[in-house]
Amino acid sequence: MSQTSASLRAAARRGKRAHRLAPAILTTAAVLALAGLFSAGCSRPPAPTESTRADSQAPAPPPPASPQLDNAGRRWVERTLSSLSLREKAAQLVTVWLTGGYASTSSPEFEELAELVEVQGIGGLVISIGLPHGFAAKLNSLQARATVPLLVSSDLESGPGYRLGGVYALPTLIDMGGATEFPPAMAFGAIDEEETVFEMGRITALEARALGVHLNFAPVLDVNSNPTNPIINTRSFGEDPERVAALGAAMIRGMHAGGLMATGKHFPGHGDTSTDSHVELPIVEADRLRLDSLELVPFRRAIQAGVDAVMTAHVAVPGILGPGAPPATLSADVMTGLLRDELGFQGLLYTDALDMGAIVRGYGDAEAAVRAVQAGADVVLMPLEPVAAIEAIVAAVDSGRLSETRLDSSVRRLLESKARAGLHRRRRVDPERIPEIVGSAEHVAFAETVAARSITIPRDLEGRIPVDSSRVGRVFSLTFSRQPDQAAGRAFDARLLEAGIAVQSARADFMTPEAVFDSLAEAATAADLVLLSAYVPPRSGVGSVDVSPAVGRFADRVRTGGTPLVLLSFGSPYLLSSVPDAATYLLAWGGRNGSQRAAAEALLGVHPVAGRLPISLPPFHDPGDGLTRPIRVLPEMTGAPGGDAAAGPESDPRDVGMDPAGLERIDRLLRVAIHDSVTPGAALAIGRGGQLVRLRGYGRLDWSGSSSPVTDSTIYDLASLTKVVSTTTAVMQLVAQGTLGLTDPVGKYLPEWGTGWKRDVTIRQLLLHRGGLPPFRPFWRDLEGRAAYREAIAALEPMTMPGDSTVYSDLGFITLGFVVEEVSGRSLDNYLRHSLTGPLALTDTGYRPDMADRARTAPTEVDSVYRMEHLRGVVHDENAHAMGGVAGHAGLFSSARDLAVFAHWLLDAVRAPSGAGGEVSGAGAAQFTARHDPSASRALGWDTPTRGNSAGRYLSARAFGHTGFTGTSLWIDPELDLFVVLLTNRVNPTRDNRAHIPLRRAVHEAVAQAIRDRSVRRRE
Repeated sequence: MSQTSASLRAAARRGKRAHRLAPAILTTAAVLALAGLFSAGCSRPPAPTESTRADSQAPAPPPPASPQLDNAGRRWVERTLSSLSLREKAAQLVTVWLTGGYASTSSPEFEELAELVEVQGIGGLVISIGLPHGFAAKLNSLQARATVPLLVSSDLESGPGYRLGGVYALPTLIDMGGATEFPPAMAFGAIDEEETVFEMGRITALEARALGVHLNFAPVLDVNSNPTNPIINTRSFGEDPERVAALGAAMIRGMHAGGLMATGKHFPGHGDTSTDSHVELPIVEADRLRLDSLELVPFRRAIQAGVDAVMTAHVAVPGILGPGAPPATLSADVMTGLLRDELGFQGLLYTDALDMGAIVRGYGDAEAAVRAVQAGADVVLMPLEPVAAIEAIVAAVDSGRLSETRLDSSVRRLLESKARAGLHRRRRVDPERIPEIVGSAEHVAFAETVAARSITIPRDLEGRIPVDSSRVGRVFSLTFSRQPDQAAGRAFDARLLEAGIAVQSARADFMTPEAVFDSLAEAATAADLVLLSAYVPPRSGVGSVDVSPAVGRFADRVRTGGTPLVLLSFGSPYLLSSVPDAATYLLAWGGRNGSQRAAAEALLGVHPVAGRLPISLPPFHDPGDGLTRPIRVLPEMTGAPGGDAAAGPESDPRDVGMDPAGLERIDRLLRVAIHDSVTPGAALAIGRGGQLVRLRGYGRLDWSGSSSPVTDSTIYDLASLTKVVSTTTAVMQLVAQGTLGLTDPVGKYLPEWGTGWKRDVTIRQLLLHRGGLPPFRPFWRDLEGRAAYREAIAALEPMTMPGDSTVYSDLGFITLGFVVEEVSGRSLDNYLRHSLTGPLALTDTGYRPDMADRARTAPTEVDSVYRMEHLRGVVHDENAHAMGGVAGHAGLFSSARDLAVFAHWLLDAVRAPSGAGGEVSGAGAAQFTARHDPSASRALGWDTPTRGNSAGRYLSARAFGHTGFTGTSLWIDPELDLFVVLLTNRVNPTRDNRAHIPLRRAVHEAVAQAIRDRSVRRRE
């Protein structure tokens, strides 16, 4: 063993482990690093060739947004424009709305859409709420029906989860999952970092393009200078025009980096209104001087940043247009004179939705469409009657109200945008890529970080945050929402309960009677602390972002009774006007699950609080106000989500060329996974350059809050890692000793393999899973004991001919275990102790763990078929259990600290020219860990990186690894001088939980991308 391996072993075995709580949010430096990490993964292959209308090939990743048109794009634009009739040109200007939910192609909804696309020839779609695969399937089907590709837009203001998240199945309230959910724009204003907004834009772009969306109706560039604004509110970055401009431009750059086009809205500014344009026409009381110094500042910056489109506002600006001014949407002075001629904007000009009350009541649907095009609009968005709008535009050209030249200029801009999106080449997306990108673990982790960093505490006069659990026994949590909303407060209360807080939950809304509020107040005064949470975000057609007056009276009664109260806003930040005497006020900005958890963790002191108000809260607080709260380690949180049990001898990652912020991101990935029920806990070991940079546990052994925290010495059932740690290593050692040959027939050692089709099967073929055996047989139902298994496997008929195909087989490795026992003269577990775990001092590693270690062994599945118990310290694999717990394919148990020593020992062996691995030479180890041939990813026993497997995209082609069914994995990369051990018990309580699969890939990618002393590129 090398000196480095010995020192690593000594460090890993060092006495008492210290526990610490790692920061649960990323610092500014970490966010900067994250931006670089994500950007590193954006390489793109050359653009594919032009496809036909019914193209069914998988598309390439999207090109960057807003590139200069190439010659092929220009030719396509001119050819298409010249082929369109007058009516077809008018139809190109119309974009219609559709849901993103599933619809069969024979449903009335889909047939109506198909008629608009195929017969009417509309130019675009704006797609709304749905789930990812239904979203993409509907768009693919409609794109296939379009003569001219459809430009697809969506309103993803606060990320893809704005439309594709927060969907629940009723009545169970099962979260249906979806795209990544970010808090609203004002939360980013509270963080006030351009790099963070850039990354949100980039993630939004990657997920949107994977779903078939080309243009985002974001960023919101409105300056929310009016606290009574009922429709902009938290959708704005804030009230400082310069900061709104800077953050808006950063979001545009981020979306462009991910291949998505951006739309600045709502021109010339919707922030200083007190009316919802969905209901009636708002008035902006501003003259040109005020517009130049406030509302227009972000739009000027966006145009400089290359924003692709601008959406108009249905607002009247009498300070510019005089008394009785029409909506800006229908004013040529605003749309053409100001936006195009003065500000120099040459991109697509969208109307806001023409079905809004501010337009429909004043002008009618068809007439509004004509006036909008006359004013300068290129796209008529969501007319109530699309066909009537098309016919009205055609009639306007025929009558001379519009010239065909004017119409052509809009159609050309639209076609150019389609070409910049690559639609003249490919128009449909690959559904198989959606799970790899949309809602990925790394994207979710970043969004959770944003939610945590945005938490803002404008006031805490009584010092209630963080909550002192030693003094607070009972908490009354009242959730107020605009209408009955069972998702509101659910994640918030659950997080408090998880931390051991005794929470009594209640709900109220605008329809709750006064008498019920009285009862709630009486119950609340019996608690030690009252948490009053309000979910009143801006919403179209509502006209208010305030709470019911009964909420203020409830708060007054609680305070009069002497019970402390914390007011929390998960929507409008201006609630202090309704509850002005609240001594403690916390802003979470949005009500999605990530923000709910972040608010609960801020109360618990699990992460620091440092958000600052991007707005004023008159007359109480000014922009920039916000209290700072450091982490407070709660005893009950040690080892739980948000608290990591660190294992002493971790080296500074910078000493081995790794970025500490990148490793903190991995911590966050694992905490998010535990929160999302991927696994109750996890153990992680990362080594590079002979040093450990991570050796710690996350979460708990079981789902119970009283369960022990996971540490580096928690023992896990390794499942199929047994194949490589035990059996493959044993074969490698025996080959190195010359007592076993890779080309030897198995029958040389097992006589029952000496006849028939098995006669020519070699040791090498079994290691490569090419021995012709089937993957698995449920022998455990009828057999018991090793002799019975030897006989049963030998009697099997071939699934394929030996050597022909790679078929991953447990049975082949059970057989190799028998071979090791015959050659060595020892039982498999005895051989392991003699040749591996003893020399390396791996005291946690072995078959059939001692009952004394049961308390630190992670339980696996609740077995309701075979053993009728919750398995703990008993092998999960049924065949291994029926063989007595010792087998070549499964049965081994170990800890992260032991596997770190094993991984370093093997890494030394592979990297060294000779002898570093003890009896195994460097050449011998490399022979076992290198891919055998291009036909499959398999090495001898080990696996190697390939698209879609657990290695991710950034480990090198020389890497080798393996996974286990219970949720374990081990990957070693000689080129990067790196190993990663990740142990989970994801099968607890059921094997149906498969959420660990994307988590493993995300962890391995993040580890590789944390390397900073050399270039780490995505594998081809």
